[in-house]
Amino acid sequence: MTPSIEWISAFIASYPLLQYLIVFLGAAFGGEVALISLSFLAAHGIFPLLPFLWVSFLGTTSGDILWFFLGKSRLAGRVIGHRYAAPTLSVIMEAIRRVSRGNRLLAFIFAKFLVGTRAIVIIYVSKTNISFKNFFPPDLVAILIWLTTLISIGYLSGLGFTYVSGILKSIYAGIGFVILILIVVVMAQIWLKKFFEKEEEEVIEEEKL
Repeated sequence: MTPSIEWISAFIASYPLLQYLIVFLGAAFGGEVALISLSFLAAHGIFPLLPFLWVSFLGTTSGDILWFFLGKSRLAGRVIGHRYAAPTLSVIMEAIRRVSRGNRLLAFIFAKFLVGTRAIVIIYVSKTNISFKNFFPPDLVAILIWLTTLISIGYLSGLGFTYVSGILKSIYAGIGFVILILIVVVMAQIWLKKFFEKEEEEVIEEEKL
């Protein structure tokens, strides 16, 4: 364990409840980077694995529920209905709808993995008058897939960091391994974003006709 990770571990150990609050808020509002980073720390024993999994699940679920009911508010309606925001959101949703072929579960899964669209898509969907009982089951499955993927990436990166650093006797080798993993993740997200941007362009072109 590196000095910086030891310091983080000692700090969090001094405030037991803080670790759960950090994980909960990170999962609820932090997005991909926060969850992968927290999973990396969990691999080093800073967060006990089983409680970490449960709190991450509760945080993500609570965040999605919050965004859903926030979407029912007048404020959300004004934001989504704004003359600049509405066309952009409509194009994004149409692109997701095309790729998912109308499958609600696939739509939620894509929305989870597209950077910056998780909350926006949930709020937008909420404004379509979908009931909570129809929203929650597919979103719950999407949450499990999203969490499993990101936690696995972060946790395995943490284990790989320790292994590579130990084998090569160099912390820089471990850092290089983590950077490599991050590059792969970023490239995957860039590819996914470009894929949806292409779909969005097709939607815009069709609307012009």
